[in-house]
Amino acid sequence: MMMNNPDNTMNQARSYFAEKSPKLVMYDLDGTLVDSASDLAVATNFMLNDLGRPTAREEDVRIWIGNGIPSLVKRALANDMSGDQPHQVDDALFDRAHELFNQHYDREVGKHSQLYPGVATFLTAMTRRGIKQVVITNKSAQFTEKLLKLLNIHQHFDLFLGGDSLVEKKPHPMPLLHAVNQCAVRKEEALMIGDSCNDIKAARSAEIAVIALPYGYNHGVPIEHSSPDLVVDTLDLLL
Repeated sequence: MMMNNPDNTMNQARSYFAEKSPKLVMYDLDGTLVDSASDLAVATNFMLNDLGRPTAREEDVRIWIGNGIPSLVKRALANDMSGDQPHQVDDALFDRAHELFNQHYDREVGKHSQLYPGVATFLTAMTRRGIKQVVITNKSAQFTEKLLKLLNIHQHFDLFLGGDSLVEKKPHPMPLLHAVNQCAVRKEEALMIGDSCNDIKAARSAEIAVIALPYGYNHGVPIEHSSPDLVVDTLDLLL
């Protein structure tokens, strides 16, 4: 179900959530709850400077985000979306670049990030309703925890899973199924909320309902093309 008529968006979203109120809501982080692209772009350019390479535009970094930090680093080194494909980047160069990126990002994480409109209101409402909440991101777990704390939203979550928390990450369904199991709910009682095709694919494979937001990082492709169950402009429209 896609909502393109602004006059109907609020009623349709509220109706959808009221009819299918979950016991567990799982969220992607970057591009869903938090606009973190500026942090990532700054760290990327510090890394590239250290290596004597041309810096990247923030708009390019926004397109490269979504598959975890290793993919972002490789794409930045290649200055191309396909940089994380096999044999595109020298392994030794990647190892050095990855180390540099982590050093810079550890300092920059949270400095330029901000919650998207409606996020704080929605998270607070879910907490008050007693609905379990989990973050499932491809960002490294150490940076995930730090960012959640810096933005003062960590208290809303029963669990967070980074891209390195399990042996598989999105678009594999494993993180979603792990969260469902850890929170002791049925798949039918769970909901995934994300901004990218990886979120939609993971939810579909896990047989879990999925709502998408149109403002995030989906490699420049409209999220509607991935056919989520619902698209809403901001999370608070679901309340």
